[in-house]
Amino acid sequence: MSAVQDRFAQALARTDIIIPIYNERETVAELLRRLRASCPGAHLIFVDNASTDGTRELLEAELGIRLVCHERNLGYGTSLVDGIRAGDREFVIMIDADLEYRPEDAPAVAEALERFDAVYGSRFLGRAVDDPEMAWRRSRGNWTVTRLFNLVYGRRLTDVYTGLRGYRRAVLDPDAYRRPGFDFILELSALVALRGARFGEVPVEYHLRSTGASEMKHLREFVKFLYWVVRHRFRG
Repeated sequence: MSAVQDRFAQALARTDIIIPIYNERETVAELLRRLRASCPGAHLIFVDNASTDGTRELLEAELGIRLVCHERNLGYGTSLVDGIRAGDREFVIMIDADLEYRPEDAPAVAEALERFDAVYGSRFLGRAVDDPEMAWRRSRGNWTVTRLFNLVYGRRLTDVYTGLRGYRRAVLDPDAYRRPGFDFILELSALVALRGARFGEVPVEYHLRSTGASEMKHLREFVKFLYWVVRHRFRG
């Protein structure tokens, strides 16, 4: 084992990986296989948000994972909060289930948590904002939200809207989170920033999903995100 692999292994042994999941039958088997291969020692916590396509049944047959089940759709944010509560390890990584983000990038996020309180997997480090892998509305919208977040919270992130992020459990407070949907991403980032957390980023690969359909309505969520970037700053 190389020195880098050893550092990854030590960090992963201290890590809960939370995967919110809803109707991802087409990707869940591959996702789980790749997580097990790339993140040995990590505690895998799947939060099924009332899937109706057989996703839950597939996960119920798996050993060595924690499965939290919602009986009705409670939203992306609620799934992540319940995942935080279901674990107890020092580091917490969150990754989306659609394979747009590579499970193989999670070890680098875990290792970076040795130095930072929050680590975001950036799709833009070393890439052009209008990279062909990123739809124009996604990349420009994310750029705008991230710039505003940096201005309001005094950070220097390149990708606040990422679907692969990690935190030290000490900077998380699940009792403080209120947003049940995708705007939870900004609520979490804002409240962690307000606690004085040290933010870092690592470059990650990103590939637009080839199966299923995205749950996020990007224009609507973009407008909500702009509002909440500012609103959380003055939440008190």
